[in-house]
Amino acid sequence: MVALGVSFLALLALALVPAFLEQQEDALERELAVFSLARPMFQEIQNAHLQEMRLVERYVSSGDSSLITRYTDLVPQGARLLDSLGVVVSGMAPSYSVELSQVERGARDWRTLHSLLMEGPLSTDPAAFRENLEADRARYDSVRASVRAFEDLLIRDAALAQARLEQRRTWQFWARFGTVGLTILGAIGLVSVGLSLQNLAQRETRRRLETVTVRRDMRSILKGTADGLIGVDQDGHCTFLNEAGSTLLGYSPSELRGQAVHSRIHHTRADGGEHSERDCPVHIALGSGKTVRVPDDVLWRKDGTSFPVQLIISPMKDARNVRGVVLTFTDMTEIREAEAALRDAVRARDEVLAVVSHDLRNPVGTIAAAAELLGDVPLPPERQEEHLETIGRAADRINRLIQDLLDVAQIEAGRLSVRTKPVDIVEVFEEVFSQMGWEADEEEVDLTVRVAADLPSVKADRHRIVQVMSNLIDNGLKFTPAGGRVTMAASRAPGGVSVTVSDTGPGIEPEMEEHLFDRFWKGHADGTRGAGLGLAIVDGILQAHGTRIHVETEIGRGSVFSFTLPTGD
Repeated sequence: MVALGVSFLALLALALVPAFLEQQEDALERELAVFSLARPMFQEIQNAHLQEMRLVERYVSSGDSSLITRYTDLVPQGARLLDSLGVVVSGMAPSYSVELSQVERGARDWRTLHSLLMEGPLSTDPAAFRENLEADRARYDSVRASVRAFEDLLIRDAALAQARLEQRRTWQFWARFGTVGLTILGAIGLVSVGLSLQNLAQRETRRRLETVTVRRDMRSILKGTADGLIGVDQDGHCTFLNEAGSTLLGYSPSELRGQAVHSRIHHTRADGGEHSERDCPVHIALGSGKTVRVPDDVLWRKDGTSFPVQLIISPMKDARNVRGVVLTFTDMTEIREAEAALRDAVRARDEVLAVVSHDLRNPVGTIAAAAELLGDVPLPPERQEEHLETIGRAADRINRLIQDLLDVAQIEAGRLSVRTKPVDIVEVFEEVFSQMGWEADEEEVDLTVRVAADLPSVKADRHRIVQVMSNLIDNGLKFTPAGGRVTMAASRAPGGVSVTVSDTGPGIEPEMEEHLFDRFWKGHADGTRGAGLGLAIVDGILQAHGTRIHVETEIGRGSVFSFTLPTGD
């Protein structure tokens, strides 16, 4: 009876003690799993804060407004990371919530200091903020210290949990050893039962470990994919959202979970029309139980913007019943942009072909007609000279068009190079006047030169500046009526020499000013000579010199084109 009682108690202990310890092990393993998920987030949070601080410092030092856009895109990332960390540590020790609240409060205080500088179009002046930069850095260091303190707390608790887990496993080992020993002492006949229970417990432990491993592997796979994944139940509500999907949509998994997928992200078509729920591919897949593919669709982000996607909706089946679907979406923004770029390239090719076919036809026809006349009709020498000059001017127009096309190609490819050296602007004006004087005479327009005395030399590529001036004067001659005036002038300016080309033409309408420097654009002057490349080339050459052209115009009074070249000292 004693042996049977001991065996019974041993068996009872063998059944209860390992189960109790395994339950504690499971709780500790879940806690360690949370630690392992939370640990990488701290580095990501610190990196996001570091990038934010660097953007503030760079903006204060440079005033580059493009940094504001990068800052605006970066700030939500840090908030999302803190939200994700809060989701991971929710339900754990209250101290974690306290530490997280401290980090969030410190981040808000730090961001409040520079928000007037970085949020909105120049809410405050960067120079005025420099005296607050040290305070901003101090708050950043405080936030960083709070994050590190939180991470240290997490590391400490993880080590304690690991130690407790090892302790529980040790206790489990000795508990099993003792109960098996008691069973052997109590009744040899119960040894086989005890061993069977032990083997069963070991298999259960391995199964649990394997389950944890599979879950971790699945979580890593879902995190590593670049496509968005959304789990949808039979009612069309979200049950799961992976990290890539959260990034693309702007929703955290907790925000979208339990929400109707269609009304949240698929409610409107790309053209703005309402997308009915009946035609939603998610509901079609739920109803048919078949995979639905949509190569061209749009989804809507949390901020109200849309982006092009390719959708694959695959049903999840339990035997024959559909339990839900998995919505896989691929961001097609880059592909659509590449397609648009290709269409632009085809359009540019067509524009070039149209220019070549239209603007080369006239001078080629002129050359052909003059050459045929010289060959067929005896003409006095002065008439022959006139026709030869006509041929020469037509050939020059062809050469200028070809050169303009080559220059535009170099500018758009970013390969236009300039070789700067000290240049006398007076000599440039003289060369331009000798080239353009005959054209001004033909147009019956007065070409005037005004140069201030004792101008310093400028640092420029002489050939390219001559090309700029020729294009500006040619543009002025085209639009200035007979009897008008085109003036090129040079004067001293802060840091260099100001060069202007003005005309007494009709002026430029306000809605046309923004297109002045577009290639192949000719405004209302489609019947005038030229391919609409001159001002585009002017803008590209001056940008290569590190300067920009400015336009002042008044309807009925004319236009003034000006730019500044640095001195060549």
